[in-house]
Amino acid sequence: MNPADIAFLAGAAFFTSALTAVVGAGGGTALIAIMLQVLPPVAAIPVHGAVQLASNIWRVILLRDRLVWPIIWRFALLMPAGVALGLVLFQGLPTEAVQMLIGCFVLLSLFTRQMKRFHDRDLPLWAFVPVGFVTGALNMVVGVIAPILGVLVIRRDLSKEQVVGTLGVFGVVGNLLKVAGFTLVGFSFAAYASTIFWMIPAALAGTTVGQVALSRMDERHFLPIFRLVLAALALKLIVWDGLARLI
Repeated sequence: MNPADIAFLAGAAFFTSALTAVVGAGGGTALIAIMLQVLPPVAAIPVHGAVQLASNIWRVILLRDRLVWPIIWRFALLMPAGVALGLVLFQGLPTEAVQMLIGCFVLLSLFTRQMKRFHDRDLPLWAFVPVGFVTGALNMVVGVIAPILGVLVIRRDLSKEQVVGTLGVFGVVGNLLKVAGFTLVGFSFAAYASTIFWMIPAALAGTTVGQVALSRMDERHFLPIFRLVLAALALKLIVWDGLARLI
C-alpha cells in the first residue's frame, strides 16, 4: 500500500475510535465501511480484526474489574465453531456479495441501535450460547458485530462500565479468533504490517483523546450526522460496489 492510503486508514482509525467515545458504539462499523473504500474485503476484514483486537484489549485492561463473566463464558463457548463456519462461508462468497452483506449489516446495526427504546426485556443468560455461535460466523463474513451485540448486552442489572467492559471481551475473543482463522487459511498479515503498525496506535490514541475532547460534544447534533454518513457508506457498498458490478 502507498503512504497516502496508509495515512488515510490511520486517520480513519483515530477518528472512528474517537467517535466511539461519543456514541458508545459504531466506530468499528464506520471503520470497516471506510476501509472497504481502499482495501478489498479479503484484506479489509482481517486487517480490521487485528486493529480492533488491539483496541479491545486496551479497553478490557482499563475495565478489568467490571467484566461480567457469567455472560462472557457462555458467549465464548460455541464461538470457535461459528468462526469455522464463517471461514467456509467467507471463502465461498464473491467480493461484491461480501460488500453488499457488510452494507446491509451496517444498516441493520443502525436500526438495532433504536430497538432498546421499545422494550425493556433482558436477554436470558442461556441465549448468549447460540449468540456466540452466530456471532463467530457473522464476524468472519461482515467484520463487525458490536452494534447489535451492544443492544443484546444492555441489561437493567449492569452498569455502563460493565456493558462496555463485557463488550470489550467479546471483541477480544471474536477478533482473536478472526485473526487466527484468517492466518490458518493463508492470509498474510505481514503484507499489511505497515498499515496495521500505524492503525493500531492511531486507534488507541483516538480512544484516549475522544474520551477527553469529544465527550463534551452535544450528541443531539452529532449523532444524526454520524448516522447519515454511516448510512451513505452502507448504501454505496450495497448499490455502487455490489449491485452495480454484479449487474
